[in-house]
Amino acid sequence: MEKKEIRFRQKRELGDIISDSFDFLKQEAKPLLRMIVLYVLPFVVLYAGAQVYFQRNVLSNLNLNDPEALMANIGPFYLNLFIFMFFGLFVQSLLIGTFYTYLEAYIKQGKGNFQLTDISQKFFTNSLLALGANFVFALIVFAGAMLCLLPGLYFANTLSLVVFIFIFEKKGLSNALSRSWQLVNSSWWNTLLLNLIAVIILFTVSLVLSTPSMVMGISSSIFSTEISNPIDYPSWFWVINALSTTITTTLLVIPFTFQAFQYFNLAERTDSTTTLTPQE
Repeated sequence: MEKKEIRFRQKRELGDIISDSFDFLKQEAKPLLRMIVLYVLPFVVLYAGAQVYFQRNVLSNLNLNDPEALMANIGPFYLNLFIFMFFGLFVQSLLIGTFYTYLEAYIKQGKGNFQLTDISQKFFTNSLLALGANFVFALIVFAGAMLCLLPGLYFANTLSLVVFIFIFEKKGLSNALSRSWQLVNSSWWNTLLLNLIAVIILFTVSLVLSTPSMVMGISSSIFSTEISNPIDYPSWFWVINALSTTITTTLLVIPFTFQAFQYFNLAERTDSTTTLTPQE
């Protein structure tokens, strides 16, 4: 059966956004998987390894029953936490930049009218744009969360389209912030529900993948007298954790696709003359 080109620029209901997103990911699975494996997966694997290191060697050194040792290790703990979080932001931005470059070519040039080699030179540039936008987004959400949970949630949802707009419209970060604010506030609860569905999907996948390691940790702490520290867990426990992180990080393309469809849905509803026009 011949695959049809999926049109992004049109009004959609919530269910249509979700179904069309999965249809797009299913149809484009081969080139997307090849692209991610070649350009992003090595960094995702490094990120998974960093998470294992953080859990195994950093968290295990924190002894809540020993205040002196806890204070002695609190500085290195926060340093490692900051490095780990920044690296995670970098990996996510690399995935966003690479994936959105593919989406940009798909939307502008049309399905089958480009090769990965034609757009590969844009991956790094768009990833840097995504990193800058993600960093500002994270600062705003964090500041809102410090005030109260609700402002943080409001900013996270209202600015959820910033990275996509920043890469696609290329009119600067301030424009992307105001544009996301305008579009999302035209359908705030619909966007929130869409983002929550994406979070639930990723959480469910992560829960299923991490169940064996969770069972291992619980059973070891209850029944084993030999394993009292996470550093003593067997190698397969950490392999499962790393595999879970790798898969769930890669599956971030699901919410990214939701956001792309939602951007065009809201743009068509509020301004039928979007800033992106197909190339000849």
